[in-house]
Amino acid sequence: MPSGKMVNKPGHITTGNVLEDLGFSPEEIRETEIKHNLWVPIRAEIEAQKLKQSQLARTLQIHQPDVSLLLRGQIARFSITRLLQFAERLQLEVTLSVAPKAELENGSGTARIPLRRSKGRRQSAIPAIKQRRSAAMA
Repeated sequence: MPSGKMVNKPGHITTGNVLEDLGFSPEEIRETEIKHNLWVPIRAEIEAQKLKQSQLARTLQIHQPDVSLLLRGQIARFSITRLLQFAERLQLEVTLSVAPKAELENGSGTARIPLRRSKGRRQSAIPAIKQRRSAAMA
């Protein structure tokens, strides 16, 4: 008869990245990360403005079912460009930094896309892309 103690052994070993474990390609993972980094501040701004779904549909110029998807975090249904448009319509400024991979791996670059409220006049929905190069590469 087996003893009452059960040994808790992991069923599999993970890489620490659930998307990678599920078999997504590096490109799909990066796209999902970018969408998530755009969605989080968009969602925070929606909550800060206390917009109802009907108000949000008018503000974002989308149909109510799409508002529902956005609020529930179903961001796979939206392109990066669409999320950038939503940020613009909520008066958020998008800053995108591009740097050589070596800088990102060494921590001197940034892979994050911070969003902040626009000050003054409205900006284009397409972010300004700045490419930084290290002095060693020049």
